Amino acid sequence: AQSGLCSFEVLQAMGEACPSGPVPSVAGTVGFRACVAAVGWIPATLLNIVLPVIALWRGDVALPNVMLSDVMASGPFYEAVYTWGFSISMVCVCFVFREASTFWRQKLPSLTPDVDRFVFLLYAFCAPCLLGLVAFQYKHDMSLHSKDFWELLLDYDFLFWALHCFHTSVFFLTCCAMAYIYGLRLSPALDAEGLTHPADKFWRSSGSWCILMLTPIGAVVRFFHLFVGTALWGILLVLVEVALIQMFVVVTFLGVARLMMELDVAEPMLDMTHIGWKRKSA
Repeated sequence: AQSGLCSFEVLQAMGEACPSGPVPSVAGTVGFRACVAAVGWIPATLLNIVLPVIALWRGDVALPNVMLSDVMASGPFYEAVYTWGFSISMVCVCFVFREASTFWRQKLPSLTPDVDRFVFLLYAFCAPCLLGLVAFQYKHDMSLHSKDFWELLLDYDFLFWALHCFHTSVFFLTCCAMAYIYGLRLSPALDAEGLTHPADKFWRSSGSWCILMLTPIGAVVRFFHLFVGTALWGILLVLVEVALIQMFVVVTFLGVARLMMELDVAEPMLDMTHIGWKRKSA
């Protein structure tokens, strides 16, 4: 390889083997795939960390209801921005995992069932539920102890709240299941074959473990937040929620960043020099 390091793709093409066993491939370039991975994390990160702080500072949300869902529902501006931003990020997620899963299937045929489960969860549950949770907005977070049950059923806002909570719950549980497949099933096999860059390995493994640990904690905190409704549980819940979502972003885009660069070298997808008009020579 031009970098002087042992690249899996280059050595495979040359029919050679790494002298000291499996070594992660490191050659790559910033092509279209890498750009998608680099850009995809920006909207989700801003919406997850920056915008809730602005909403709290402006008084658009107040404790204990300071979840991202409450920020989304606090006004048409927030609803539009979250719908647009999370949708853009999910498009990027589907793209990078489509590219990564194709690579996994080619290099690790024995783990094809795990790859298929991962892809199925992404397209059948994760992506639709993210669109569902931003589509169904409510006026305020329901406190189940503050209203009569039959009164809740006759409240149209309760229907939107229930649909939002359903999609949100399925989304987080699906991401946890995907993190298990991603970090505990696929990642060790990729590492053993020398198919993972050290940076990708760090973000993928650490992020997956954080998701697996934080998801059950978040479920317990949400239970007390829903039925107790104090400021303490509101603060704890938003901290867990923000941490979980940011781990989703990290493990998705940073966990395959170097792989996207390597694929851009092996199979360029888009030549940016072809974008735009060129003056024809006389």
